[in-house]
Amino acid sequence: MPARARAVRGLFYHYSPAGDIGHGVHLFRLAASLAAAGRAELALLRDAGASYPPASSWTYGPVLTLPPKTSRNAPDRSRKILAALRNFAPDFLLTAFFPLGRTGCAGEIEPALRLARERGLKIYSTVPMPYFSHSEKDLPGLFRFAGFYDRIFIHSPLVFDLRYMAAAMPFEKRVSPAAVEKVFMGLKEKLNFTGYVLPSARPRRPAGRGGKYILVHRFCGPTSRAIVDCAIRAKKLLKSSLPMVIVSGPSSTPAEMRRWRGLLRGAGPGVTLIKETPDFFKLLAGCAVSAGTAGGTVYEALYLNRRSVLIPFKGAPGAERSDQLARAAMLKDLAGAAVLDYDALTPALLAEAMDKALADGSPGFVPPAEIFSGSEVFAAAVRRDLLRVKAGVSA
Repeated sequence: MPARARAVRGLFYHYSPAGDIGHGVHLFRLAASLAAAGRAELALLRDAGASYPPASSWTYGPVLTLPPKTSRNAPDRSRKILAALRNFAPDFLLTAFFPLGRTGCAGEIEPALRLARERGLKIYSTVPMPYFSHSEKDLPGLFRFAGFYDRIFIHSPLVFDLRYMAAAMPFEKRVSPAAVEKVFMGLKEKLNFTGYVLPSARPRRPAGRGGKYILVHRFCGPTSRAIVDCAIRAKKLLKSSLPMVIVSGPSSTPAEMRRWRGLLRGAGPGVTLIKETPDFFKLLAGCAVSAGTAGGTVYEALYLNRRSVLIPFKGAPGAERSDQLARAAMLKDLAGAAVLDYDALTPALLAEAMDKALADGSPGFVPPAEIFSGSEVFAAAVRRDLLRVKAGVSA
């Protein structure tokens, strides 16, 4: 009887001192794809503030927690990362967003990157979009750290997001268009555009664009409070009689939830407010129109061919963000999404945009199916790399 194949072993590092959700969701989806492709033992090392998805959902190996970051405990955090690398003995080390973003982790992760390279481990980065957070003067540091990596997985298809992200990034006033081109051209040998990362257990793409309710969301929920405010007040202004479901997001605070429940008392019937749902994808699949921020949910809406009203988050003066502006522009061009300016948002404008979207009788956008196989492409590339290492073949 042939010996059972050894499991692939990986250490996933998620630097998230603010407890973000989007990157964590991506890591869980990628781990699920690796496990579905064969035996896998995967450790997750993340910040204490990163609580979503919950640790109980990580069924592939241990979940290790870094202490909250302070000005004094950087050496302790770095030692814990090194200990995880030595004790778990992975075949590869994977970092979320770094080195293209989350540069605050550079000091604590560099010793582990050096150790991983000394031991001949594969080193990967997983980035949800073709985007980097460096200013022009910091680009040498980006290239220095990128030198440690075997692959930088960009979880979008090459043909769509890159040109929109490149066009939008100068809005942040930290890089020129020439610098954006320099980064992506300079890293092209390491970049792997995989396509979008969707849940492995996802509904079939609906045949039409109909639905039974209006869905309003702000995905994870740390920004864009006015979307929920305006949606509650917009319900009475809608021509449509469809019910409205509002998902305020798992980051919604108790104070916000109290405020919105108070507003609901004057909204009339047909409005349901929930903080979070275990299956947002399923909820999105059943809506007639989706209205909300332009984060990663736009790719799910694109897959499901849902009509969309997008209100992109664009940061604040001095801390501008362009990634949602880029996605919104892309969805407007590809799928006819309506795009509203958050700063000018009113209940009347939101109601008008929703009614127009509901009246849109176009067939929508039918994208190539392979652009939604990002997690599967990632898993296949990792397993192929490790097989080549085992066989002694250079990558």
